[in-house]
Amino acid sequence: MRFFTSFFTLLFLSVSALALVVREDAAVATTDAVTDAELTTASLKPKVCNPYYKGYDLAQKQYEALADYADLFINKQDVLTAFNRYIPGVYKQHNPYAEQGRDFAIQYLINGFTPRGSVKTTNLTFFAGQGYGMTHFKMAMPDITFAVVDYFKFQGTCIVEHWDVLQQITGTEPNPIAFF
Repeated sequence: MRFFTSFFTLLFLSVSALALVVREDAAVATTDAVTDAELTTASLKPKVCNPYYKGYDLAQKQYEALADYADLFINKQDVLTAFNRYIPGVYKQHNPYAEQGRDFAIQYLINGFTPRGSVKTTNLTFFAGQGYGMTHFKMAMPDITFAVVDYFKFQGTCIVEHWDVLQQITGTEPNPIAFF
């Protein structure tokens, strides 16, 4: 919820700021008409990670990158966009059932979400900072359900390394607060 609140606040402020600039420009020269659709498109330009980023706000930038990555990958199940924005190059994989590299991971994950809508994800939480990030969520497939933890290493604001842990949820666990 924090991500969505921050995202919508940022979106509102961006559109408001652009609207003010457009109004000022319109008063000076009315020939430069900008539509609402163009304003919205300009404020929603896709982010792309920066492997060289070292600013004072690196932890916050990594958090924002992981929030967007998690939304794309887990909520929207848009593997290719998530990887193109946040995993553009080297990708070390520690999953024992997956090969090294970005290309294998993309195909493996796209196949895992096929057919579209067959995998349901809920209970998403994430944390990031100090060069690492973590997502935790519930993944329900047609015949099996897991609690999933993905652990990532950042270089700048790009994800460069991945570990994961899955626990099967059977529904018969004696612990009433197991997993979440």
